[in-house]
Amino acid sequence: MTNMKANKKLGIYIDYTSAYLMELINKNIISRTIEFESVDNNADTNPDNLDEKDFSKKQHHLQSAYFIEISDIISNYNQVILFGPSESRTELFNLLEFNHDFDHIRIQNVNTDEMTPDQSHDFVKEYFKQAK
Repeated sequence: MTNMKANKKLGIYIDYTSAYLMELINKNIISRTIEFESVDNNADTNPDNLDEKDFSKKQHHLQSAYFIEISDIISNYNQVILFGPSESRTELFNLLEFNHDFDHIRIQNVNTDEMTPDQSHDFVKEYFKQAK
Protein backbone atom coordinates (compact mmCIF):
# COMPACT_ATOMS: atom_id res chain seq x y z
CA MET A 1 0.00 0.00 0.00
CA THR A 2 1.32 3.45 -0.87
CA ASN A 3 1.26 6.56 1.25
CA MET A 4 -0.50 8.48 -1.51
CA LYS A 5 -3.30 10.68 -0.29
CA ALA A 6 -6.71 9.62 -1.62
CA ASN A 7 -8.06 11.76 -4.43
CA LYS A 8 -10.51 13.84 -2.44
CA LYS A 9 -12.96 16.04 -4.35
CA LEU A 10 -14.92 19.04 -3.07
CA GLY A 11 -17.47 21.29 -4.70
CA ILE A 12 -18.32 24.63 -3.11
CA TYR A 13 -21.34 26.67 -4.12
CA ILE A 14 -20.44 30.01 -2.56
CA ASP A 15 -21.83 33.48 -2.15
CA TYR A 16 -21.43 36.30 0.35
CA THR A 17 -23.83 34.74 2.86
CA SER A 18 -22.95 31.05 2.85
CA ALA A 19 -20.82 28.31 1.38
CA TYR A 20 -22.45 24.99 0.56
CA LEU A 21 -19.69 22.36 0.66
CA MET A 22 -20.17 19.05 -1.14
CA GLU A 23 -17.63 16.26 -0.84
CA LEU A 24 -17.89 13.64 -3.57
CA ILE A 25 -17.30 10.15 -2.19
CA ASN A 26 -18.00 7.14 -4.45
CA LYS A 27 -20.61 9.04 -6.50
CA ASN A 28 -22.35 10.22 -3.30
CA ILE A 29 -22.41 13.75 -1.91
CA ILE A 30 -21.75 14.55 1.73
CA SER A 31 -22.64 18.19 2.36
CA ARG A 32 -22.54 20.90 4.97
CA THR A 33 -23.00 24.65 5.06
CA ILE A 34 -20.80 27.41 6.44
CA GLU A 35 -22.63 30.65 7.16
CA PHE A 36 -21.01 34.06 6.83
CA GLU A 37 -21.54 36.03 10.01
CA SER A 38 -22.01 39.62 8.88
CA VAL A 39 -21.78 42.67 11.12
CA ASP A 40 -25.59 42.84 11.08
CA ASN A 41 -25.81 39.30 12.49
CA ASN A 42 -22.86 39.51 14.86
CA ALA A 43 -23.96 39.67 18.51
CA ASP A 44 -20.73 41.49 19.47
CA THR A 45 -21.41 44.40 17.14
CA ASN A 46 -24.38 46.68 16.78
CA PRO A 47 -24.09 48.28 13.31
CA ASP A 48 -26.00 51.32 14.57
CA ASN A 49 -23.10 52.09 16.93
CA LEU A 50 -20.38 51.86 14.25
CA ASP A 51 -19.27 54.62 11.94
CA GLU A 52 -18.81 53.71 8.28
CA LYS A 53 -15.06 53.12 8.61
CA ASP A 54 -15.43 50.81 11.63
CA PHE A 55 -18.34 49.01 9.99
CA SER A 56 -16.29 48.40 6.85
CA LYS A 57 -13.29 47.23 8.89
CA LYS A 58 -15.38 44.82 10.93
CA GLN A 59 -17.15 43.50 7.84
CA HIS A 60 -13.78 42.91 6.13
CA HIS A 61 -12.47 41.09 9.22
CA LEU A 62 -15.53 38.82 9.29
CA GLN A 63 -15.22 38.10 5.56
CA SER A 64 -11.55 37.18 6.04
CA ALA A 65 -12.51 34.78 8.83
CA TYR A 66 -15.18 33.25 6.54
CA PHE A 67 -12.64 32.71 3.74
CA ILE A 68 -10.05 31.32 6.18
CA GLU A 69 -12.55 28.78 7.50
CA ILE A 70 -13.32 27.65 3.95
CA SER A 71 -9.60 27.62 3.02
CA ASP A 72 -8.79 25.39 5.99
CA ILE A 73 -11.30 22.86 4.69
CA ILE A 74 -10.05 23.13 1.09
CA SER A 75 -6.52 22.28 2.24
CA ASN A 76 -7.70 18.69 2.86
CA TYR A 77 -8.67 18.07 -0.77
CA ASN A 78 -6.92 17.37 -4.08
CA GLN A 79 -9.54 18.81 -6.42
CA VAL A 80 -11.93 21.67 -5.72
CA ILE A 81 -14.55 23.41 -7.82
CA LEU A 82 -15.75 26.84 -6.67
CA PHE A 83 -18.99 27.80 -8.36
CA GLY A 84 -22.00 30.06 -8.12
CA PRO A 85 -23.26 33.42 -9.40
CA SER A 86 -21.51 35.66 -6.87
CA GLU A 87 -18.10 37.30 -7.11
CA SER A 88 -17.23 35.95 -3.66
CA ARG A 89 -16.04 32.71 -5.32
CA THR A 90 -13.60 34.74 -7.43
CA GLU A 91 -12.36 36.63 -4.36
CA LEU A 92 -11.74 33.33 -2.58
CA PHE A 93 -10.15 31.82 -5.70
CA ASN A 94 -7.75 34.76 -5.99
CA LEU A 95 -6.73 34.41 -2.34
CA LEU A 96 -6.07 30.71 -2.82
CA GLU A 97 -4.18 31.28 -6.06
CA PHE A 98 -1.68 33.57 -4.36
CA ASN A 99 -1.20 31.27 -1.37
CA HIS A 100 1.44 28.69 -2.29
CA ASP A 101 0.09 26.29 0.35
CA PHE A 102 -2.63 25.49 -2.21
CA ASP A 103 -0.35 24.94 -5.22
CA HIS A 104 -0.78 21.14 -4.98
CA ILE A 105 -4.59 21.39 -5.16
CA ARG A 106 -6.37 21.65 -8.50
CA ILE A 107 -8.88 24.47 -7.97
CA GLN A 108 -11.30 25.66 -10.62
CA ASN A 109 -13.54 28.74 -10.52
CA VAL A 110 -16.77 28.54 -12.52
CA ASN A 111 -19.50 31.15 -12.88
CA THR A 112 -22.95 29.54 -12.76
CA ASP A 113 -26.54 30.61 -12.30
CA GLU A 114 -28.21 30.23 -8.92
CA MET A 115 -28.81 26.57 -8.09
CA THR A 116 -30.88 24.51 -5.72
CA PRO A 117 -29.04 21.97 -3.53
CA ASP A 118 -30.09 19.16 -5.90
CA GLN A 119 -28.82 21.09 -8.91
CA SER A 120 -25.55 21.77 -7.06
CA HIS A 121 -25.12 18.06 -6.29
CA ASP A 122 -25.69 17.19 -9.95
CA PHE A 123 -23.26 19.90 -11.05
CA VAL A 124 -20.50 18.59 -8.74
CA LYS A 125 -21.02 14.97 -9.81
CA GLU A 126 -20.97 15.92 -13.50
CA TYR A 127 -17.95 18.21 -13.10
CA PHE A 128 -15.80 15.55 -11.47
CA LYS A 129 -17.04 12.89 -13.89
CA GLN A 130 -15.80 15.10 -16.76
CA ALA A 131 -12.58 16.18 -14.95
CA LYS A 132 -11.02 12.71 -14.75
